[in-house]
Amino acid sequence: MLALHENALIKALREHRDVRQRVAVVDCLPKLIGEQLLQKYKADAPALYVVPGRITVRDGDEATLEFTVAGIVRNVAGQAQARKGDGIDIGCDHLLTLAIRALNRQVLGCASWSLVSAEMADDDLFESAGLSAIEMKFTSSAVLLDAGFGLEQLAELDNFAALHADFDLVGRSDAQLAAWQQTPPDYSASTPELQADINLPGAN
Repeated sequence: MLALHENALIKALREHRDVRQRVAVVDCLPKLIGEQLLQKYKADAPALYVVPGRITVRDGDEATLEFTVAGIVRNVAGQAQARKGDGIDIGCDHLLTLAIRALNRQVLGCASWSLVSAEMADDDLFESAGLSAIEMKFTSSAVLLDAGFGLEQLAELDNFAALHADFDLVGRSDAQLAAWQQTPPDYSASTPELQADINLPGAN
C-alpha cells in the first residue's frame, strides 16, 4: 500500500506540465548519507523527493497515509532568494506551489490527497552546502484496509456495461440473500420487493 502510493505521487509530480518545465529531478529520497547526500542534492537541484510514507490505522479497518515531499534548491544568492526565487532561479516557495498543483485534491492511487503542512528546513548543513529545503506533508483520504481492490481492479470497472440490483425491504436471512447473488439468481424461496436494471454510460 505504501509503495503503491509513493509511486503514484512520484508519477503525478513527474507528469505535471509545470513541474516538468521547472524541476530538474523528481524521485524517491536518495539512499545516501552525509556529504554524499549533500552533493547529490546540489547536483539535482531544483528537485522534489518523495520520502517513504507512514500509515495510521483508525478503528481497525480504516487508515490514512502520510507522505512528505522534500524540495531542494540552491541558495547561491542567499536565503531570501532561495525561499522566494528571483525571477530566474526557482525558490522553495515555487516548489511548494508546484507540489500543490500536482498533488493537492488529486485522486492518486486509491485515495485523494491534501496538503496539511509545509515548512522551511532549518538546518545549518543545508546552508553551509549552499542549499535550502522545504518539507511538505500530504495526507490521504481514508483507505479501507480490507478493500479487495487496487488500481487494476478499478480499471476493470470500464468493462461493466450494465448493473442489476435486488432490494430487500423486509430483512431476509443471509441464506435467502445469498441465493439472489448466485449466477443465475435463485428466486425460488423469495423474490425482491424492488429490482433495478441500469445500462451504464458507454454500454452497447
